[in-house]
Order: sequence, then structure tokens, then C-alpha cells
Amino acid sequence: MIENNSFQYRAPSGVTLSLENGHPVLSTRQGGKIAIDAILAELWQRAQECTMAEILDAYQGSEHPAAMLRAGLACLAEADLLERTCAPVPPAYLTLTGPLVSAVMVGYNSRDWFEESLSSLFEQTYQPLEVIVVENGSVDGSEAWLHEHYPQVKVIRQESSVSFAHANNLGIAAARGEYIFLLNPDVRMEPDAVAQMVQVAQNSPEPAIVNPRLRFWWATSFLNAVGNRVGPFSWGTDNCLGHLDLGQFDEWTELPSACFAAVLFSKAVIEKVGLLDENFPMYYEDSEWCYRARLQGIKVLPAHHSIVYHAFGGKVPGGEKDDGLTPKKLRNVAYGRYRFAIKIVDEGAFRFLGNYWLEDWANFTRLVAKQDFASAGAYLKAWGKVAGGARELLQSRRALHPKRLLRDEQLFEAQRNMPETLVWNGLPELTWDLIQQIYLPLIRAGRTRLMPEFNPTKPANRRQHLLIISNDVVDTKMAGPGMRYLEMSRALRDDFEVTLAIPSETSLKGEGFRIVRYWEDRPVSLQVLVENCSVVLLSGYMIQKFPFLGSVKARRVIDFYDPFVLENLHYYLNDSLSDQRIFNRQAIDITNWLSQVGDFFICGNERQRDYWMGLLTAQGRVNPDNFLADSSLRTLIDIVGIGIPDHEPQKKPMLRGVHPQIPQDAEIVLWGGGIWNWLDPLTIIRAWPQVLRSHPQARLVFLGTRHPNPTVPRHEMAEKAEKLAEELGEKDRTIIFIEWVGYEDREALLSEANVTVTMHPIHVETRYSLRTRVLDSIWAAVPILITDGDVTSEWIREYKIGKVVPPFDAESAAQSLISILDHPKEDWKANFAPLQEQLHWKRVVDPLRRYVLEGKISPDRAISEEMASKGTNNIVPAVGSTSAPRSALARMRYIARTQGKKALLRRIYRHIQWRLNRI
Repeated sequence: MIENNSFQYRAPSGVTLSLENGHPVLSTRQGGKIAIDAILAELWQRAQECTMAEILDAYQGSEHPAAMLRAGLACLAEADLLERTCAPVPPAYLTLTGPLVSAVMVGYNSRDWFEESLSSLFEQTYQPLEVIVVENGSVDGSEAWLHEHYPQVKVIRQESSVSFAHANNLGIAAARGEYIFLLNPDVRMEPDAVAQMVQVAQNSPEPAIVNPRLRFWWATSFLNAVGNRVGPFSWGTDNCLGHLDLGQFDEWTELPSACFAAVLFSKAVIEKVGLLDENFPMYYEDSEWCYRARLQGIKVLPAHHSIVYHAFGGKVPGGEKDDGLTPKKLRNVAYGRYRFAIKIVDEGAFRFLGNYWLEDWANFTRLVAKQDFASAGAYLKAWGKVAGGARELLQSRRALHPKRLLRDEQLFEAQRNMPETLVWNGLPELTWDLIQQIYLPLIRAGRTRLMPEFNPTKPANRRQHLLIISNDVVDTKMAGPGMRYLEMSRALRDDFEVTLAIPSETSLKGEGFRIVRYWEDRPVSLQVLVENCSVVLLSGYMIQKFPFLGSVKARRVIDFYDPFVLENLHYYLNDSLSDQRIFNRQAIDITNWLSQVGDFFICGNERQRDYWMGLLTAQGRVNPDNFLADSSLRTLIDIVGIGIPDHEPQKKPMLRGVHPQIPQDAEIVLWGGGIWNWLDPLTIIRAWPQVLRSHPQARLVFLGTRHPNPTVPRHEMAEKAEKLAEELGEKDRTIIFIEWVGYEDREALLSEANVTVTMHPIHVETRYSLRTRVLDSIWAAVPILITDGDVTSEWIREYKIGKVVPPFDAESAAQSLISILDHPKEDWKANFAPLQEQLHWKRVVDPLRRYVLEGKISPDRAISEEMASKGTNNIVPAVGSTSAPRSALARMRYIARTQGKKALLRRIYRHIQWRLNRI
């Protein structure tokens, strides 16, 4: 393998950049053109006389991920649009001898093609070989030229032109070989093309049809066809048309049909299937013969290493819009597909014919409206020919169908998952979007040939790099998720590289780690960060917003500390029941998706771990592979809860003597977080008058009537709390609502507070929650009044650092709060020390630290990826699991932004055609 930095790139001779109809194109050495886009054009220009390292440095700080840049360079080089300045590996050709092969070529004024096609045919490494040319009514002097330059060729002259099928049948009848090799004049071959095909045929236990890999004559790295197919919509089409050939189709073992630009089969196949149907004037005769062979049990096999270059009609496309078929060709194509469907299709015949008729009628009326009566008349002639020949067609059908060994479902199954066509105005298409969506995933999955841009060797001393993706604001004002990920980053910055990705602007600076923004409407802004890390930590809805996170190369840590499925049961409680069901299903689908893609899972406490173990079991992640690696399954899921900082909270005046309603001697009771719908601020407000009678200087302070993230709406519970305080006459007197304070200012609030309060109903969310506000109180050693039912209430009982009360019990809340206020805050401080020691962030994140430094892809996922790379899969989806949502809308926006609306509409049209033909 070539070292990444040991070569430069340069433009091969004859490759230049230009515009065609406003679209960037690159010419090829052979005189063709490849349609690209502006991003790839810029990369091609920047790459000249540069190494890959220099190119990556030039793009440092751009929105383009390093892996995408490497893939772009690799695709340009493999497409022969860039040249690597290193010694190429010389090709090794197969040499083979065996039975006589008869090459049959039908020529019609093909003099200009014969020189190259026959030259490449006689240079084949396979022997023996005879060549037969059927001169099908040519008037260009081809026959005389053949006799002069290739006297060894057997020429069969037809005075007037006959159908392509008839002409081929004449050549087959004259052939002496055991194998027949049909080929068009507008092809040239690699020296071992025939040897490779014969080898595939000989390795087949039964007689078979063998199709080489067709590439464009004028763009030799792009596929013209890997066989072809006929579907229930549109015309028949070549498989993989326009795709860059990176070896990604080498795993295919069977084709729906063979393209007769070049095809090989034995005479045993002819004996079973019969000759070509001469009633096809042109087009569909190859597909009809192949499908006819397949329904009788004969397979069409690909010869992946047999390379044939096809001029595809002789005209080299220039990127101009295609005016369509001539009336004569249109008549032949329209008739050909009716004849194909009537003869071949069984129970689905009415579907095929009905679809063809509707398409033809729509085209016919459009052509009449355009006054293109010649083309419209082509449809009338085709329909008339079908009607006039109905008797013969039905007889052919009745003669064939008793021989069927395959039903329609089996006959057309091989073409269900064929890839879309990738062409623009007749040119192969290679764009940034296609590299991202098609070629890069193939390279990563190991389904292409090796390329130096993706050298698997990594420097042994490379430092691990953790990317933490926050789904919430990280700034001077932030809620629990932002605080969690900021403190995680601080706790891990000394162990490896840490980048904290956030969704909005911030005034904070990373100290010893990076803080970088991403944009939800620009997925590449996050993707560029993901490409440069070894481990990525994500949570919740991030995978729905950025589906590529489910397939990144980095190891994936899933943060399950927030059981949002349970949280949403309260969040959407006031919505209609039908909407609640939709939101619940969505949350479940996303949770299932996360459980499938993670390598390591973290959660808030042991109670949560039991909950998530149930999910992982249901999703098939508790399995022999993971169990054998670690019977405790701690390397699959472990506890990384919420921690507390190492330093003491900073003190400064925030409320006492500063707020007009809070005197210097006030006893501050702090509700230290948001007023969310799943919490219960109303009980403490109802208890408040009784508290005031014992402690008139007490002040109840609520922090956070609105979330610091402006996209989060105000919760109804906040409005209820303010309304109740107003009804009691204490709002803005002894009950004070303030907006969210800065992250550092919260330290001063905690230092001033005499008591903190957290109250909630006992429900399913409470049982599994872990509230940041309670950890803050433990850090500041402030006694806590809390409702029973969650993990932290157990800590408060065990360590005697506050009071635990039943839910909705205002009397108990009042008496417990009075009891706490009756004792100085300092009296509680010693009880906090043992718990604080366990909860410092550096200790809490230790399982995550170990995983980043020592962990690997989970054993079951590693096996699954290996199986997928080989085209198989041993993972059975769990009952109730759903497939991962795909961000089609994001891709559409990207194509529109980078290639324009016309390109988007063309892609949509092409995709609809492809989907319709998947039967």
C-alpha cells in the first residue's frame, strides 16, 4: 500500500475543466466528459501538484470532512480524472486455452469501428478463436476492407438489412465453436476479456449465459452496464449505468439479463432456449432471450474481471440535452417492450401491459400537443403492429409458458435492489453528494478495491479524540444537559483530546478542550467534526436530526442518562391522545435506533441501568458475543451519572441585600432549576404560609420560569406556580420568580441558599431520574427538601443531608422545611463530605474515560459489520424495532443548494423511475 503522503496529484493529459450548459464537466483522456459539481471542481483544481496532506491542510477549518476529501480525491483518481504520481501496478492478464470460441459480430456501415474492435479481438489471450462478421446490408465498403485487412474473418453478406436478431442467428448458425461470443462492432476489449468469460462459463456447474463488465469507451472508469433489466415501467435499462467502477459490484453472482453488446454462451444454451426472436425489429431481443432462458432455469452470470469498453451507440455525448429517440427507434422500442411482456410475463402481464399503455398514451398526447406528429405516429405504428401480430404473439406465449420453471416473483427478484442510474444529459455523473451518499459508505464498508487515500495503517501514537455532541445550549446560562457535557469535557481534557460540539453560539471558551458550533440545517458542520474523532458521544434526538451518526466510522457512545421516552409522557400530556401516541412512537423508534448503533452505553444510576438492560435485551444487544467479552456487560453499559466540580462554589452577593424583596437576614429557600411539567412546585407554594408563620424572614426563590434554550417553550407548570403564588398574595413579596442565571452565578445562589427544594409526583419518570439541581445542592452542601421516590431521595435519607416528604403533602413539606430552617446551614455540612467524595466529576466519568482509552467496537457490532461487508447479515431485528429514519429532506436541500433546483428535480424524477421499477 502506498503511503498517503508519498505522491502528488496532477491532471492527466487531455483532462480539462469546462462548463456545459452551466454545468462543470471534466474531459477524459478518451475524449469523453464527466459531469461533476462545483465542490468537486474546486477540489480537482486545488489538487494539482499537491499531496493529500497539503490538500487536507488547505481545507482545514472548512465545512468539508477529511474523509469526504479523501473520498473525493480517491474517486477522481480512480475515475482517471486525477493522476497519482506513483508507479502504477501493471495489469496481470489471464491466459487460457480451451474449446473453440466463435465471435459473432453484426456490422452495419461499421467500417470506422472495425479497426479497433477486431484488433482487440485478435489480441485476446484466449485461444482458439474464430471470428464471424455478418455484413447486414452495409454500403460503406466494409466487406472489401475486411477481406483486405482481416482475411481470416469469415464474412456473411446480407444484401439488404435484416433485424439484429436475424443477423445474429445467421452468425450463430455458421459458428463452429462450442462457445458463441456475440459482440457489437463499437466495442474494444481488455486482452483477457474472452478468457475471463470462458473461465466463468467453465466454472458454472450448468450451462449459463456470461456477461462481461461493460464500461464506456470514452470514459473507461465508468460503467455502461453490469447486465440489464426490464421492469413494469419505462424502458429497459442497463444496470449500474453511470456508476464509477470501484469493484463494488464484484459480489454480484447473478444478473437479470445480459447486454448483447458483448455476451458469451455455449451451444448447449442455444439448444435449450432456441435462437433469438427475429420478430423483434431492434431492441429487447437480448432481454427477451435472457429472460426466456432464465425462466427455463438457465442463469445469467457476471464475469467481473472481463472488461469490455462500449461506445454505446457510437456518438460521444457532449452534455447537451438529449432530444430523444428518432421515430423509427421509438416505434421499435415501444413495440419491443409489448412483445417482451406478452411473451415473458405470466401473472403480472396485465400490470406490465397496462403500465406500458398508460406511459405510451401520456407520451402520445404530449407529442401531439407539441405537433411532433412523426414521433406520435411511431406509437400508432407500434400499437398497430401489436394488434396485427396478436395471434402470432399469443402462440409464442403458449409455446413458451409450459416450459416455465420460475414464477414472475422469482424471475424479477434479482432486479429489486438494482442501483439508480447516475447520468446527466448522457454523461456519467460524479458529484460531492454522490460521493457522500454512495461511494464513501462503500469504501468504509470495505466493498471497494483498496485505495491509497484510505490506507488502513494508523500511527501507533495517535491520541484518542472524544467528540461530545450536546443537544442543548452550552453558555453562561444553560440547563442540565449543557452543564453535563461541559463538565464532562473539563473532567476528561487531561486524558485525551476532547471537542464539545454545541448547537448555538456561546461566549464560553474551552480550557484544555475545544468548543465548536454545529448547525442543524447544515449537517456537514457536524460531520466534519465526527470525521476527525475516534469516539463520538451522542444522545436523544441527535440521531434523527443527523442520521449519518448511525454509520460513522468512530466508536459510538450513547448517553442514556435522560430517559426521554418517560419524560415525554409528561411533556405532551396536554396534547391530544392521538398526538401523544405519535410522539411516543417517535421516541421509542429513536431509542430503539440508538440501542442498535451504540458500542458503549452510559446512564445515570444503577436503577437506570436495569431499565436500559431490558431495552438492550429486547434489541438483541445482550447476546453471546457481548457476554463472552464481559459477563458483567459493564463494557456494554455502565454508570456515568452527574458529578460535582472539584472546587468550592464561588461566593458573591446575588440576592441578599441586592434583590429589593430579599433583606440581608433573609432565609433563602431555593428552587434551583426549571419549573417543568413533571415536577411539583405547587405543594411547596401551598406549604409556604405555614412556613412564614415560623420563619417570617424566609424567601422562596424560583429559578428558571423559562428554559435558557429559546427553542424550548414555556411549561404550563411555571404558569400554574406563578398563578398560585399570586392567589396567596405572596408573589413578588416572599415568593420570587427570577429568570435563569449564568452558570457561574448559580454558584453564588447555592452559596446564599439556606435550603434547596425539589418536589415531584411519584411516577415512572421520577423513579429513573437523576436531577442536576440535587447534585448542585450536594456540591454546595445545602440541605435539601425532596419528595420521596427517586434515587437522590435515598441518598438524602442515607446521608442525613435533608428531609424526604411524601408527594403532594403540603403539611409534611411545611413541617420538614421549618425543621431544616430551625438549624443553621453549617450544622448539615459534615454529612455531605462522604457523598461528595464519590461524586466528583473526575471519578464519575471514569467508565467513559476507560472506554475511550481502551474500548473497541462492541463485539456483536464488529461481527455484524464484517458480515455486512461480505454481503450477508446475521442480525435478526428485534420484534417492534424499526428501521432508521433517513433524512431525505436534508439531502434534497443540500442538492438544491450545491447543484441547483433543476438538478434536484432531475434527481427526484430519476429516483421515482427507479422506485417504480423495483417490483
